[in-house]
Amino acid sequence: MNTIEPSSRPLPGFSTTLNDLHSTAMKALLLSVGVSAFFVGIAVFAREGWSALTWFAIFTTAASGGMWILLKQGRTHLVTRCLVAIFLLVGTGGTIHNGSVRSAAAYLMLASMVVAGSYMSRAEALAVGAYIVITLGVLNWFEQQGQLSGVLPVAGWTVWVVQSAVMGTILITSLYGRYRLMQVVRDQEAALEAAQTAQTYLRASQSRFQALFDNNPVACLVQSFRTMQVLDANEIFCELFGYGRDALRSEPLPAFWTDLGAEQLFRQALLDHGHVRGVYAKGVKKDGTTIDCEVYGEVIRQAEEPIVLIMVLDISKETASRSEMEKAQERFRKAFEFSPLGMTITRLTDGQIKAANAANKNVLGWTAEDFAGKTMQGVGVWNEDADRQRFVDGLRANGRLLGHETTMRTKQGGLASVRVWAERIELDGEACALSFTLNVTEEKQREAMLINIAKGVSSQTGEAFFPSWAEHLATAIGANKILVVETAEEARFNTLALHANGTLQPLEAVNIPAKLLARLLLQDGILFIENSSAKDVDLIPSFEVAQPHPVQALAGIVLKDADGSAIGLIYVDWNASPVLQSTHLQALLSIFSSRCNAELVRLRRDREINRLYETLEQRVHARTAQLQYLNRELDSFAYSVSHDLKSPLRAIDGFLHLLHDQMAGRMTTDDEELFEKVSSSASRMGSLIADMLSLARVSQGQLQRMDVNLNDLVDTVIRREFDGDSTHQVEIVIEPDLHADCDPRLAQIVFENLIGNAWKYTHKKAHPRIEIGQRPLDPGLPAVFYVKDNGAGFDMGQVNRLFRPFTRLHSSREFEGSGIGLATVRRILERHGGFVRAEGVVDQGATIEFCFGVDGVD
Repeated sequence: MNTIEPSSRPLPGFSTTLNDLHSTAMKALLLSVGVSAFFVGIAVFAREGWSALTWFAIFTTAASGGMWILLKQGRTHLVTRCLVAIFLLVGTGGTIHNGSVRSAAAYLMLASMVVAGSYMSRAEALAVGAYIVITLGVLNWFEQQGQLSGVLPVAGWTVWVVQSAVMGTILITSLYGRYRLMQVVRDQEAALEAAQTAQTYLRASQSRFQALFDNNPVACLVQSFRTMQVLDANEIFCELFGYGRDALRSEPLPAFWTDLGAEQLFRQALLDHGHVRGVYAKGVKKDGTTIDCEVYGEVIRQAEEPIVLIMVLDISKETASRSEMEKAQERFRKAFEFSPLGMTITRLTDGQIKAANAANKNVLGWTAEDFAGKTMQGVGVWNEDADRQRFVDGLRANGRLLGHETTMRTKQGGLASVRVWAERIELDGEACALSFTLNVTEEKQREAMLINIAKGVSSQTGEAFFPSWAEHLATAIGANKILVVETAEEARFNTLALHANGTLQPLEAVNIPAKLLARLLLQDGILFIENSSAKDVDLIPSFEVAQPHPVQALAGIVLKDADGSAIGLIYVDWNASPVLQSTHLQALLSIFSSRCNAELVRLRRDREINRLYETLEQRVHARTAQLQYLNRELDSFAYSVSHDLKSPLRAIDGFLHLLHDQMAGRMTTDDEELFEKVSSSASRMGSLIADMLSLARVSQGQLQRMDVNLNDLVDTVIRREFDGDSTHQVEIVIEPDLHADCDPRLAQIVFENLIGNAWKYTHKKAHPRIEIGQRPLDPGLPAVFYVKDNGAGFDMGQVNRLFRPFTRLHSSREFEGSGIGLATVRRILERHGGFVRAEGVVDQGATIEFCFGVDGVD
């Protein structure tokens, strides 16, 4: 029999362990042993005094107290072993003291056996039993040998056998009882653990179900199977139908079905089968709106009461999409069947024709019956297999083809140029092509014709253009005769091109009937006459080289200049009805007449330009010579006037000095002032004449342009100003390395006038300053220089008067001068091809900017 050790683990559902029970039992046992030993000791002491039994009792009481301390420290097993050892020791000692194995002390060994069998391991219990049996046997032998002195009769071996049997029985009973107890405990532990595991799994399952229920993307509802009362609903259901979860649980059952009969059938199906799968229903929301639903139901059996789990799918969008798809399919069917374009659906792998509309008959002649159950290759639509392969490859690569040009065969066997628009689609799981086919054979023919004509009419210009133009137009419209004429003087016409009977004819004078001219001038656009009206001879021009022929139709177009005046006309006639439709014919005539009109306008402009060019050079030379003569006369006049005025002026000045000397001492103060004014006026007159001579000289002679160091010129001018007015202390700032391509003599005059003005107009400033410099150079442009001062300045509103001769912006009482200096500067710079400009602010100074221009101007 195996010994089951006490478990130290707490039993599931219990707050104590076997060790706790063992400790409690030991406390009770120690307490009883200690108390009993104490009272036994007192009793023995009263009877015997300090005998061995008294000391045994005292020892047992003291040992019980010590073991109580160990027990408090949790050393239960050690206390058990010590207690058994004390029982054995006291029992053995008491038996020896009493001198008989039948003494009361032997019962302590019995008690030790019970304790060992109940609380010690099997090996320890067996050891205790063996000790007791052996000890009792040894003591029994000693008793029989008379080695023990006791008051009781000597015991025989029968007593030992009985004692051994009793000890063995107690030991077996204790061990087996303990084994059964531990087995029951373990079974109870296993049962409790299983119950706890099942409870944990059940709680987890309930949590998973609740989480799945709450987070399910499908609307879920739990109802009582018997009363259909709402037990729970997830958020999706509440959002779908517009109810709150608490309201669903507390309120009466809402009406979720629009059709009560459908709801009854749903419940009956649940009752019969226990579940319902995908039933269509029309649901009602709380606000009264309806939704399309797909309902699933499942009955869940429970011990108390079965419940119903209902899941609702909102298929309103799917229903609407399905409806829209059906409508789209219907629209596609109608668009496919009634389209004016030839439409087909073919399988890409083998060209099997899935569908074809009736318009294919108008495109290539094939009917829907011709295509039924056949492939495009089998019908013979594709001219070559390579054409179809290019179509299929392009569609597979790009998914669609827009305006794919190819050649197909008509039902009659001819070839036609077509354009195909195709889209790759999936039909019944197969890759197919939805194709739109347009026959462009006539368009290609017209395009080729127009390209050919355009090349022809653009190959010539000038007068050679019109014969080429007439030849290509005749080919394009199938005309019998084409005439292009230009208006001339005296109501005559010059023939520019004549094409008749398929060939170009020599140019000849032509007579345009007045009736035709009148109708053309009244017509806005193309005059087109057909049938019997075209046979009117009063409308047909007469030609010498062209034989008369019957006219079935004619057309006329007036050619006009930019101002709307008539400069020519186009005449076309046919001896049979025109081969093209009238709209195409008019379009062609409009295009070609516009090109002809433009070329005629350009030809007339070229003629005018040539005439003007022929006389231009002669007129330029004449005008240049006239201007040169006038300039010489003007300069000579100015020089003569200035020179002739000097002699009488000198005479006046001399006579004034003589008269002043003769009248010396006899003139009053007023007379002196008059003499002074006359002399000043004569001096001013002399300055004006000198300035006029200088202005005249700058316009004479040739410019001698060269690279001039302007810094040297500026230094020379400033030294002269200092020599003439040394009291005027001016701060001079000159930028270094100033160079210009100019005439050095005239450039010095420019700086003399500009620096002289700056010197003069800064006289009233406390700190006069003059700057001479150059603006930052612009790539490819000549240098721009400036002279800047902080003097009197001027009003910018008067800047236009600044460079006029004899014009001054300040009075002579403020600043002396004649008003010729800036005019001279402007004339010098204009001769160089440059410019001069000025900026100023009153009392803040002025800046004069100027440029000598570039070489080659005089």
